[in-house]
Amino acid sequence: MKKKFKGLICCIKNIFKINPYKNWKFLLSIFFILIFILILFSLFLIYKIKKGQIFQVTIEQIDKKSLLDENLLKKTTEYQNRKIEKLNSINSSLIYKDPSL
Repeated sequence: MKKKFKGLICCIKNIFKINPYKNWKFLLSIFFILIFILILFSLFLIYKIKKGQIFQVTIEQIDKKSLLDENLLKKTTEYQNRKIEKLNSINSSLIYKDPSL
């Protein structure tokens, strides 16, 4: 039992003791395969996002409060219009028709 367990531990240690100088082709191929899989996965995610199948964004309609009170604005513009009319009537000379004609 101990020999099997020691043999298993030695096999696991040997996997992590890969010499990069001897096995550079193997390591290079593994990294290229991993990079290729990563690129394929990213393209798959881009495709799904464009189709709207994942990471869907829902836009919520929020009622925005008006920063300006419209009723108050109408009252002030009416007041300003009345003021302008009053000033125009005071400054203008009154034209009367001659009743004798």
